[in-house]
Amino acid sequence: MIGKFVTPLYPVSVILIAMDTPNPPSIASFVIRFVIEPGASAYRGEIRHVQTGEEIRFDAWPEAVEFIRRFVPLEAEEPPCA
Repeated sequence: MIGKFVTPLYPVSVILIAMDTPNPPSIASFVIRFVIEPGASAYRGEIRHVQTGEEIRFDAWPEAVEFIRRFVPLEAEEPPCA
């Protein structure tokens, strides 16, 4: 089966995507919300996996990364280059 999509940015463009490929891509989408209270120096947040609707609250970024790793095989984090 071929999927036909008209892109919103280019209404005359048509993208054809083979929907019956043997190895379709794995897609994981997340919505992340950061909350910073007035006068607070720290943040808290919520992250939701769009495909399942599963959501957690977090107080530190590593908690969010741990949640993401449940759905995406992330490689080990490396410190930023100096």
